[in-house]
Amino acid sequence: MATRHVGHARELQVRSADGTLLHVEVRGPDEGPTVVFSHCWATSLASWGRVVRRLDPDLRVVLYDQRGHGRSQTPITRAGYGTEKLADDLCAVLEATVPEGEKVVVAGHSMGGMTIMAAGPRATFQEKVGAVLLTNTGSTDLASRSTAIPLPGPLGTLGSKIFLTAPLPLGPSSPLSEHIFRYLVMAKGTDKATRRLCARLVHGCGSVPRGEWGRVMTTLALDDSARRITVPTVVVGGSEDKLTPLWHAHHVGGLLENCEEVREIPGLGHMGPLEVPDALAEIVDKLAVELPSTR
Repeated sequence: MATRHVGHARELQVRSADGTLLHVEVRGPDEGPTVVFSHCWATSLASWGRVVRRLDPDLRVVLYDQRGHGRSQTPITRAGYGTEKLADDLCAVLEATVPEGEKVVVAGHSMGGMTIMAAGPRATFQEKVGAVLLTNTGSTDLASRSTAIPLPGPLGTLGSKIFLTAPLPLGPSSPLSEHIFRYLVMAKGTDKATRRLCARLVHGCGSVPRGEWGRVMTTLALDDSARRITVPTVVVGGSEDKLTPLWHAHHVGGLLENCEEVREIPGLGHMGPLEVPDALAEIVDKLAVELPSTR
């Protein structure tokens, strides 16, 4: 594991179980309550930036780029993609950044939430995680329940699968792409700066990993893994989320052994960390304050 200091952040390279190198950043004090953030499909750790800036400054923050995203390594074969790989990566990050005997909060958005659910049965997860935030995510039936493609029945499902799996280059970000992403993943009233940031993040993701992870999500089956999460968990859903409509938040909440709340946020699309950072930071702060002490 290589480490270098950049400003107030420490940058690490963490090797996952299959050798994939993950880019990890640790920010904040060297000690204190820790939060580990897992980001969504087709973005990077930067998607959590607005939330991180609103957190209690005494929190220690760990962010990482999912494999194939940001500065993490991209798998060269299809075998490098799958929910088990997501779980491997999160556990590798936990092992590298969480001191023995410490419990942390893990927060996951969309595919990041799926990562957390996939890791639920793992011994490392159960040893090191004391609380969970899941926002705009689902455990099953993503394509069939999506309303992003406004076509009836099987045609809508097919359209959602094509949207998720097509490995098409997106080209440079533009006003048109901002409006397309706003329609697909954000609420109607989303401001221009947020639309622009979302488009820039998605355009920064390579077409092959975007398509491969989309393929994984079309066959998602994480109900049993989600049931293995026993720590206090808050689930957040948005009334205008087309990719993971509110059905998913209530479904996941019903699977969890210790769901503290399923919070419906009116006017929220799919991009919770970009659209409602204040609400998510407040939840994370509260979960961190209530972490159990194991030392």
